[in-house]
Amino acid sequence: MTTSENFTIEGHSGIQLAARLESPANPSAYALLAHCFTCSKDSPATSRIAKQLVQEDIAVLRIDFAGLGHSEGNFEDSTFSGDAQDVVAAAEWLEEHYQAPQLLIGHSLGGAAALAAAADIDSLRAVVTIAAPYDPEHVTGLFAGALDDIAEDGSASVKIGGKTVCVGQGLVDDLRGFDQKERIAAIDVPLLVMHSNADELVDIHNAQGIYRAARTVKSFIMLDGVDHLLNKDKQAQHAAQMLAGWARPYLPDTPDVDRDDCTDERYSYTKEGVVEARLTGDGDFATELRAGNHRWIADEPKSVPGAKDTGPNPYDMLQASLATCTAMTMGMYARRKKWDMGDTKVTVTHERDKQGVTTFTRVLHFDPALSKEQQEKLTAISEKCPVHKTLHGEIHIATETS
Repeated sequence: MTTSENFTIEGHSGIQLAARLESPANPSAYALLAHCFTCSKDSPATSRIAKQLVQEDIAVLRIDFAGLGHSEGNFEDSTFSGDAQDVVAAAEWLEEHYQAPQLLIGHSLGGAAALAAAADIDSLRAVVTIAAPYDPEHVTGLFAGALDDIAEDGSASVKIGGKTVCVGQGLVDDLRGFDQKERIAAIDVPLLVMHSNADELVDIHNAQGIYRAARTVKSFIMLDGVDHLLNKDKQAQHAAQMLAGWARPYLPDTPDVDRDDCTDERYSYTKEGVVEARLTGDGDFATELRAGNHRWIADEPKSVPGAKDTGPNPYDMLQASLATCTAMTMGMYARRKKWDMGDTKVTVTHERDKQGVTTFTRVLHFDPALSKEQQEKLTAISEKCPVHKTLHGEIHIATETS
């Protein structure tokens, strides 16, 4: 069971910071995730990375930095040093209430904050940056045209990524005076630098600077063709999968689970033949499904208000059951006959008419190498698919409560 809980954490200056902890049923490790400049813990990239890491059995705590998202404070009064200190405060909170974080991840300026904070978090086993600037002052380039106004008036409103924020001189001075090279050199756990050759805001030379400054075990992963905010389809999820794979040797092993013990809710297993569904809280429809030791997410398409399209919809899965069973049934027969199925596949669609009758249309796409006789035999065998028989048979649904 995946859980998502909201908390309030006291930052370094006493400001209350909004936080969210997402956790798998049996986490192998805990991670802290710092968001990009002027973003929030709920920004698309941060949210997608966190959710993918949960699928990798890593619990993730993310916070809104002061003056952003649902946290208290004015962004105008925030500083880069303060953000780094709040990362440390979040780590201390996580240690007190759950488990000390072993993995620290930061995106963009959040990556720079992670680098600045890492040496002050003793529990860490690995650090990861994604599209992070080497020198925090790099961020001032996003509002270079307003620097004179900020210096003259003490602050100015600037537009960054379609969002208007008030930037104070304190932030500018802090960014300019921060010795990031020294902080990077102080990191004594493995470091992964992830960056794109197509980053339009923080060019890849920043990754080179971070890599050279680090004195620890270090690795680099190129995010080929990825934009700075990881906006395109599955970019954030793929980045999370890669960083999880890299970090795995440095993190604790997932605790052994007795698959016959289904009484402990921490264990993400169900008894054979039982499918469990629970709403995740990510939008109005996202639902975590468990069957045995398998987990996946179902949702509705974005055309449905409140849906996020994070997984197939219920009818997709119903169609998938028929398509999968059909492919398996034909495959079993073909193996007995020692036939090569090649690139044979099954597609299923459905529609419901005005009388309420639902029709599933199954198309068998046979590999051209199969003879006409073989195709005819496989077509006949497809009718023996157990799911096919179930859908054709009499069905009763019994509802109980517990």
